[in-house]
Amino acid sequence: MDPESVRWYALKVFYHKTLALQAALQEQGIETYVAMHPVERVVRGRKVTENKPLIASLLFLRCTAEWLKNYKHAHNSEFLFYQDFATKEPAPIDEREMRSFIILTAADRGTRVQYLGDSIPDFKRGEHVKVTGGLYEGAEGYIKKVRTDRKLVVEIKGVVVVAVSYIPPEFLEKID
Repeated sequence: MDPESVRWYALKVFYHKTLALQAALQEQGIETYVAMHPVERVVRGRKVTENKPLIASLLFLRCTAEWLKNYKHAHNSEFLFYQDFATKEPAPIDEREMRSFIILTAADRGTRVQYLGDSIPDFKRGEHVKVTGGLYEGAEGYIKKVRTDRKLVVEIKGVVVVAVSYIPPEFLEKID
């Protein structure tokens, strides 16, 4: 694959096969990402913690648009790719948005990340910020009021929005 044309793309995976598809793609050398979070449950009287996808049907992969279309053609019923509605081509994800999303969700300890759907709800407008320290260093997003708390909200346009608990002001830098 030409490194210049390799981008991140999002897939909506059917039949709870997100992790199986991720393994198949990784076997082919494709970089993937699934946001995971710990889930506790009781098995035979013992509390067990296991990692589950934060968003059950969402898988990200890094490849070329042509490779993705060919793979989709060969595996038609397993998933859909998020597409540009005007061109019907796979919609690439902005590198900065994807990096921020990975920083927030990879650092999740089960209580911090909140899935908000696929678009930012109409909260009070906040400032665009970059996290300069701590667990989420490097992430970029917006400070939004979600219910009664201020949170850092990161969006991959048209795909997913997540929010994390408020970041201390000393770790935030305003971006114009």
